[in-house]
Amino acid sequence: MGGSAFSSLPDPPYTPRMSRSVYQHVVPACHAALRELFVCVATPIEGPEKKDHGDIDILVALERRVVFPKAMDHPVQSPPHELMGAVQRVLHAKDAIIHPTGSSANLAIPWPSNMNPVFAMHDEASMMEDSATNHEEPRDKYIQVDVRICPDVDQLCWILFKHAHGDIWNLLGSTIRPFGLTLDEEALWLRIPEIEQFDRKKAKVCLSREPVEILHFLGMKVEGFWAEPFESVDALFDYATTCRLFYVRATPDDDADADAAEAGVIGGEEGRKKLRSNDRRRMKGRPVYRRWIDEFIPGLRAQGIFVRKGPGTSVEEVRCMVRDEAFARFFVELEYKQRLREWQLKKNREHIKSVIKEQVPIDIESQRRACLISAMRKIVMEDDSSFGTVPPGLKDRDGFYNTEAVCSFVQGNLDRVGDIAWTRQQQKAKEAILLKESSLKVEAGIEGIV
Repeated sequence: MGGSAFSSLPDPPYTPRMSRSVYQHVVPACHAALRELFVCVATPIEGPEKKDHGDIDILVALERRVVFPKAMDHPVQSPPHELMGAVQRVLHAKDAIIHPTGSSANLAIPWPSNMNPVFAMHDEASMMEDSATNHEEPRDKYIQVDVRICPDVDQLCWILFKHAHGDIWNLLGSTIRPFGLTLDEEALWLRIPEIEQFDRKKAKVCLSREPVEILHFLGMKVEGFWAEPFESVDALFDYATTCRLFYVRATPDDDADADAAEAGVIGGEEGRKKLRSNDRRRMKGRPVYRRWIDEFIPGLRAQGIFVRKGPGTSVEEVRCMVRDEAFARFFVELEYKQRLREWQLKKNREHIKSVIKEQVPIDIESQRRACLISAMRKIVMEDDSSFGTVPPGLKDRDGFYNTEAVCSFVQGNLDRVGDIAWTRQQQKAKEAILLKESSLKVEAGIEGIV
């Protein structure tokens, strides 16, 4: 398959896969054209051993006319849709699917030929191959180019880092994930285990958006990462194993609790069974990732390489170690602990709300019971003293409720608080009835006058 972004169009352009020679010709030609509009133009380093390509990814940043104005005035940054229109023109795009924000688009540009001076190149062998395969006249061919306008150079560099070398962050991501680290389209994050099972977003504490810092933290060499593609898939695998958190589990059929289990990737048939849904999809669509799981990891285990046992090598122990090292390197301990405390306080309040409800007998008439529960929650959780009782200290010095003290207070004040709350409720109901009757009389009087 080639670029597939246009497959949903009624009359999609024909975008077959490109040979390596076509890719290597078109990428610099596109870059040169886009540098008329942008100061920074780049494409992520490709994965190893790629014989053909489905599309071309290009990142751009810093509108040239704004950075280097020709006049004394200060040009205003063009709106994204306007900029993307200019991108379409300089790349001679036939079709375009533009994201609603205007900052990214899939473009279909002409296949290189002498008909287009920007992409002048013969590709007769490919045309003949298409004709022989399809037994029909060669079709007009196009190349899918995915362009993304980055708001600044920092984001451009981050995306280059995240998408460099094809599958490398699929490999490293599955390696570091069990230890509380996540690298996504924004940054490297440290996850808070007590929160992540309930709210993945709030569980993440940002560690860094600096690629070099991240590689250093993972114990990996910076040299060679930015230069060129790895010469082979095996070379890519070897580089991935230089991550200091790379382990191979000695016993792939370990049925221990996830945290208590040995740290390390599993691979092979047993590893397949434990993959998350995202990883299972990668197994189907990413041959390099499939080879990593099916062949490379089992091969390392058979040789006894990267297998580590003994104290300090369980998932939980390594995760605690990584957390403490992240605290020391990125100075996030205060934010981490504050986020955790806020979450625990929130869960504690939710728990106490339930506890109060559970302490009120269910055999009380439903309206009276609801009234009593509401009153008790106001007294205990909102410091409402209007019911004539103030509970003794129900929280510890960190702000967490003492469940036993709350239960004791509620049970000891059910009758008194219940009578006061119900009397108030009845009075409010009478006042509401009187107010409604008064309003009806006013309306009737107005109608009589009319």
